[in-house]
Amino acid sequence: MSIRIIFCDNGLSPKEVDDMFVEEFQAAKDLSIPTSLMSFEELTRGDVNRALKRVRVSEEKITGIYRGWMLKPEQYQLLYDALLQKNIQLINDPAAYKFCHYLPENYESIKDFTPKTTFKELKTDFKLSDFQAEISEFGAKAIVIKDYVKSQKHYWEEACFIPNASDDTQVEIVVRRFLELQGRDLNKGLVFREFVELEKLTHHSKSGMPLTKEFRVFVKHGKVMSIFKYWDEGDYEHVVPVMEGFEEVIPRIKSHFFTMDIAKKKDGGWIIVELGDGQVAGLPENVEKEEFYSKLNM
Repeated sequence: MSIRIIFCDNGLSPKEVDDMFVEEFQAAKDLSIPTSLMSFEELTRGDVNRALKRVRVSEEKITGIYRGWMLKPEQYQLLYDALLQKNIQLINDPAAYKFCHYLPENYESIKDFTPKTTFKELKTDFKLSDFQAEISEFGAKAIVIKDYVKSQKHYWEEACFIPNASDDTQVEIVVRRFLELQGRDLNKGLVFREFVELEKLTHHSKSGMPLTKEFRVFVKHGKVMSIFKYWDEGDYEHVVPVMEGFEEVIPRIKSHFFTMDIAKKKDGGWIIVELGDGQVAGLPENVEKEEFYSKLNM
């Protein structure tokens, strides 16, 4: 089945691709892969018809691959259903998107290869007592916090890392700062993860966040498609990702196109950091875009 890539437009000009995806858009064009532009802004406002007004109807059923900003599951559902009306079926259905997008959805599938994790939906204003059971499972260990999708890792010490999970005062300070930074972009609830020391790479040139030796693995239809260095900074010192053991995880993942971020631990082992839907996973700057799209088109 042929494919079409659905890119976000740049908001100011619906005939131009979003600035973040210019190189990807050009790579697809150079390879003669059909493309369309949609409005992320209109979609997130709930007007899916206006969002897709420049997406032409396909004469035959084709596979669509969205390459754009992250969508909440209900927004992805809107996009998926509307594209079906144009004879375009996104590579991942809404259930598959949610499975990889929300860590609590896929945790059972990867828990033997990823740090211990607890989570709970945030339904009202944050109260530490509501999450005490989830946090207490870590005792006095160091933890990191995030929501069901993203962290504030670039604000590492003030909104991500907690040296001692039993220190209620520090937990409250970090969680509240995290929630303040997330604002309306908060995804569903809070996730608490055991901090695992990874092999150091460098510090981020802008935020100062500690960077570690991580890799982004793209998987399509159950097979590893591409593996990239996650960070564009620092010297990986010829470190090559070890996929041994992770092969048994891939068949458990209910998705046709996803990412698996893996990292080397300080003790030399490897872990899965998290999964993501391949359509909204960013490409590091070091990626040769035309080679990536050539593999995506196979």
